[in-house]
Amino acid sequence: MAPIWKPKDNVILRKWLETIEYEALDKLTSWESDFIDSISKRIIFNQPLSQKQEEILERIYAEKT
Repeated sequence: MAPIWKPKDNVILRKWLETIEYEALDKLTSWESDFIDSISKRIIFNQPLSQKQEEILERIYAEKT
């Protein structure tokens, strides 16, 4: 049975974004940079991320930092 997806806590998402912004901005593709900008705005306005958005953010965090 597949695990049920639960959204990550905003504290975790904010930490990933901060780390990416401070350590990896120069390593991002233009698409990744636009994605990070978009996600940052969603987090600031407390808008939930989809499972796919969280997965992409986590992938960028893992690959670039």
